[in-house]
Amino acid sequence: MRKIFLGVLIFLLPSCDHGLKPSETSVPIYEEPGFGGTVYFKGAWPDTIYDLRVVAFRNYPPRDIITEVMGGKAKFSQSLPKRVDSTKYEVLADTGKWEYIVVALQYGANIFSDWKAIGVYDTTEQDTIPTPLYIPYGKFIRGINITCDFDNPPPQPFKFSEIIGFLIAKQNLKD
Repeated sequence: MRKIFLGVLIFLLPSCDHGLKPSETSVPIYEEPGFGGTVYFKGAWPDTIYDLRVVAFRNYPPRDIITEVMGGKAKFSQSLPKRVDSTKYEVLADTGKWEYIVVALQYGANIFSDWKAIGVYDTTEQDTIPTPLYIPYGKFIRGINITCDFDNPPPQPFKFSEIIGFLIAKQNLKD
């Protein structure tokens, strides 16, 4: 009996090297919240491009542009490369719902007025209504891809130029 017990013990000991320690895959990993993906470009690029960014807004359309920007309810990517077929992007954005994600193009020298939306995150092709995005706590959402068609831009639902110009100016003051 003793030999059987020792045989079973020798067989089981190698499989008990970490006791009740949870596996590495069961431990949640915190990431800086935000989202990213690829922007795809179609059509003829405009002759003049001053800046190009992905911008996210909490509300669609924004209720009070200045309050939303000052309150951190709008976030944007770094400047994107120009005259490419596609590019990767990232936006660090707080946890919660983002109702309007857009690619914004500055087409003139006036940072406060020369902006237009050239692409909108929309997962349904049959409409032009933006698709909202929910970012859970501690998660970075990947695969938020946006197609920009220079020959067929999306509807301009509000004074986009005011928002983007103010956002960029505010960011430049921080830097």
